[in-house]
Amino acid sequence: MAYLTALFEISGLNILLALSVFATLMVGQFSLAQVGFWSIGAFVSAMLTTMYGFPLFSALLISGIICAVIGVALGYPCLRIKGIYLTLATVAFAEVVRVFFSNLHHQVEIDGQMVGPAGALGFRGVDVIAAWPEIFAVVLVVIGLFFWIERSRIGLSANAIREDETAAAAMGINVVLVKVSMFAFGAAIAGVGGGLYATFSSFVLASNFSFHLALISIFYVAVGGMYRFYGPIVGAILLTALPETFRFASDYRMILYGVVVLIVVAAFPRGIVDEILFRLGERRERNRVRDAQRGASSGSDATIRGES
Repeated sequence: MAYLTALFEISGLNILLALSVFATLMVGQFSLAQVGFWSIGAFVSAMLTTMYGFPLFSALLISGIICAVIGVALGYPCLRIKGIYLTLATVAFAEVVRVFFSNLHHQVEIDGQMVGPAGALGFRGVDVIAAWPEIFAVVLVVIGLFFWIERSRIGLSANAIREDETAAAAMGINVVLVKVSMFAFGAAIAGVGGGLYATFSSFVLASNFSFHLALISIFYVAVGGMYRFYGPIVGAILLTALPETFRFASDYRMILYGVVVLIVVAAFPRGIVDEILFRLGERRERNRVRDAQRGASSGSDATIRGES
């Protein structure tokens, strides 16, 4: 039971990471900066809760706000660049953050022991105050926000910008405001997720927030689907469970993991959720056309019989 609970908790954290990436993809921005915001949230929440006695949700809120502000500061200059250059800029930001925390020394004495970030040694002894109820509650809140956004003017504007930014601007949509807002929203989600990760794992190391984690976060979205918010959720759950499913293969489990991911990507090129919805839509359209043809054929027959 404890094993399943831990798997559930890790899945929840990965869902938050995936949704933070999806928030920027909603406006057509491919960003790898989320891992940087994740590390900021982790270190800030760890320091606030362990060193200064902040309650968990207050620390998470502060972490989210700090990451959102940094997201706005990063989002505005990133509006001027697109494609591979945007990706490189966000990777550079994540690396700057990683190097900063790798060299951060800030400790205070608590009960005769020095507590806090110790450079390359990381932040050990973080108070473990987050478990599945807190993670589940935050995931539900974030999912609720995406559910509302998809059905609001913000979501419609974001979809229009993703499809055609020029046409969206011609329709009167404030492209700059929407893009920066979604970038900041994704940063805030990553900051909160990082805070939960730190207060769940008890140990924060800057080297854990590397380019590898950024790629994994993209995999969650690519495998699950990037046009519906529940696509990244499916991708995060699947890719979290796969390594555990193949644990019987010991050293070869990651090989099996890679093979399955390749098969899934080949079978569902739009992502699992988007591909299924696309195929269902095609089937409904074929059925509609077939019914229309049958109706037209029946009407023609009736007309011929009436004339005879």
